[in-house]
Amino acid sequence: MLPTFHEIEIPLLNALLELGGEAKPKDVYPLVTEKFPQLTDEDLEIRLKHGEQKWNNRIQWVRQRLIEAGDMCSPKWGIWGITEQGRQRINENATTGPKSRNSMSTPPNLVDLYEKYEVQFRSKLLDQLHELTPTQFEHFARHLLAVYGFVRMSVTQIGKDGGIDGHGLLKVGLARMAVAFQCKRWEGNVPRPEVDKFRGAIQGSISAPSR
Repeated sequence: MLPTFHEIEIPLLNALLELGGEAKPKDVYPLVTEKFPQLTDEDLEIRLKHGEQKWNNRIQWVRQRLIEAGDMCSPKWGIWGITEQGRQRINENATTGPKSRNSMSTPPNLVDLYEKYEVQFRSKLLDQLHELTPTQFEHFARHLLAVYGFVRMSVTQIGKDGGIDGHGLLKVGLARMAVAFQCKRWEGNVPRPEVDKFRGAIQGSISAPSR
């Protein structure tokens, strides 16, 4: 498991001190990483949905928390810096041990609590989705799309949909766009050939549901 946000704060400040008080993020990341020898290659390979390394993203969030607390600053564009208050915090930490001073300026570990909850929620949701029958899964997809703004959603008959599991309308400004959806269970990203196949199935066949 990756270190918590609070656990990264002092190592990040120390890394900036070792780099002379300010540095580019690309020079800070590896130095902070060295301070957590328990991190595995698998931990460092975890990616967010948009492809960014989760560990680097976490360090960025910690930096933002420290800026809000007054321990870090941005002396110029693209540079991270430590403030005099941050230096004092390092000194206090060295003489008296870690303190929860930061919890006075920001909510205590709320992001950590949220992340743990999100992981548990995703795991439970995936387990429940795997237990659904194909029909139940398609109806779940219809309701999910409705929550995201699709209207007049309808599910086609199983086995007779020609690759299309449902139709609906999406409101875009003052207009409404006819849409179709397909439900499949995949491990990992859906491969491009499957996406192309679905596009072919909807070409010329999609129409607005009857009113």
